[in-house]
Amino acid sequence: MKEGNLFSNDAIADATRAECRQDGAGGSSDRAVRIRRSSLWAAYGDALGWISELTDKDGLRRRTDGAPLSEPVAWTRRIGGRAGINVRLPRGCYSDDSQLRLATGRAISADGFDVEAFAKVEIPVWLSYALGAGKSTTAAAENLARPRSTWYANQFKGWTESGGNGAAMRIQPHVWAARTPDDPESFLPDVVRNAICTHSHPTGLMGAVLHALCVGRAIVDASCPTSSEMVESIEVAERLLKIMANDVEFGYWRSAFEHVAGDLSEAWEGVVEETRRALRVVSTITTNVTPRDRYKNMVNGLRLRDSERRGSGMLTAVAATALAWCEPRPAEAMRIAANEVGTDTDTIATMAGAIVGAVADADPPVEVIDADLFRSEADRLATIAAGGHSPPSHRYPDLLRWSAPASRADALVSSKDGRLRVCGLGGVSEEKSEPIKSANAGFLWQWIRLEYGQTLLIKRRVNVRSVAGGLDVDSDSRRSNGHDVRSRQVTSERAPVTTNRIDTRDLKTVLSYVKDHIGSDEEIGRAFRQVVNKSTPGEIHEFTGKLIDLLRSGAR
Repeated sequence: MKEGNLFSNDAIADATRAECRQDGAGGSSDRAVRIRRSSLWAAYGDALGWISELTDKDGLRRRTDGAPLSEPVAWTRRIGGRAGINVRLPRGCYSDDSQLRLATGRAISADGFDVEAFAKVEIPVWLSYALGAGKSTTAAAENLARPRSTWYANQFKGWTESGGNGAAMRIQPHVWAARTPDDPESFLPDVVRNAICTHSHPTGLMGAVLHALCVGRAIVDASCPTSSEMVESIEVAERLLKIMANDVEFGYWRSAFEHVAGDLSEAWEGVVEETRRALRVVSTITTNVTPRDRYKNMVNGLRLRDSERRGSGMLTAVAATALAWCEPRPAEAMRIAANEVGTDTDTIATMAGAIVGAVADADPPVEVIDADLFRSEADRLATIAAGGHSPPSHRYPDLLRWSAPASRADALVSSKDGRLRVCGLGGVSEEKSEPIKSANAGFLWQWIRLEYGQTLLIKRRVNVRSVAGGLDVDSDSRRSNGHDVRSRQVTSERAPVTTNRIDTRDLKTVLSYVKDHIGSDEEIGRAFRQVVNKSTPGEIHEFTGKLIDLLRSGAR
């Protein structure tokens, strides 16, 4: 075949679709199967690509003991920075990409996506067991651990410049759980809510949105998205601000973003055009060479080895889909991505795996660790999508009584009965290794397995703190000064009061009123609604922080 334009040459586009369908024939007719394989191949791509991430060819040979990188192997990596450890990672070990994907899925139930639990429990606790964490996601997680931070105004240092692929790599569960994945507006709001917890630059948002649309097409059509369908997806993405126009929290986020970075509409138009340019570059891929050379040409065209472009959310989403055009066979595609040293190997592979996996006719050739968990979680999300019975979902702590661990080593605690548990995530079913010493004598690392089924290498203290209570106790064992806020009711002698007499221009008046009625959920809710309806986003943010302080202190 001669060099062709993937946009203008319908024959090439049709051939790409036919190849993808043929590769998936006979095994992916059922949507639940497609979701499961999408999940498994995404984890497989992560496990394979992580071995070659952030190294050169010599470093890769050391990691694989000189063997070619063709499938996941056990390898050694430094975890935890200078004060961390060199650890032998088991075959099929996955990185932060899949860890945060599991966290996203855990926060989805039949009632929808619990963004508060995701932002205030999952992301901060993830810091204690993160493998290969990115800078923006780490900074965002550290800020979300603070009591007064909110997911829709997570203003850490450099937050408006966070355009990496840390959001795009984790949003697939929103598509898997969507009841109408052929309707982008049914899942894009949750994708965006998830993304802005950590990534606020339009490039990062575009990566999450574009990848979600591509995964949705693969799930619905049982075929890899073609170049013309990518064009259509960009047109959908172009309408994102209209799709999110009625989302109140997104409005707060937008106001905060524009206060720092300028007009969002103009910035979004810019990233939409940048995405179109990236697709035009991809359209010049040479087709008369091997799949690996095709992919290499694409990498060079998009300059995916450049430090300022390597982790771009948008470019990663484009590359992940285009990889399927270069090589639609999942195992081969993962191998090609993982061996293109100098690119973001694990994230491109994991995102491509979510797409080509939905079309695959078999599971990956090597089981990642926790493979059964990936299967069961995919099946749970598929059940939610089917709209049948409500499958069990994770029970999070009461956020009014929750505080994130004070440090990364404080997430692993001990109950009164001596059982270990991870704050917010649940009990430990197995200690898979003895504690491993680190350079800092005060900290250890340990392989554990949660009752939930996930394997973690977690940072811990030498002497694990003992705490009272179950999952709903916060990391510092505080109980709102011993008072159960949820159990208080308005006393019978207290006359009901309506908040419409409060001047919401004076937040001190509203807070004083809330303090006087701290036992009434109804009155607090009315006061909060008044503030939301009549205050600026900044005032709402200030009021929310002070309200949380009041509730946690158990003030009357």
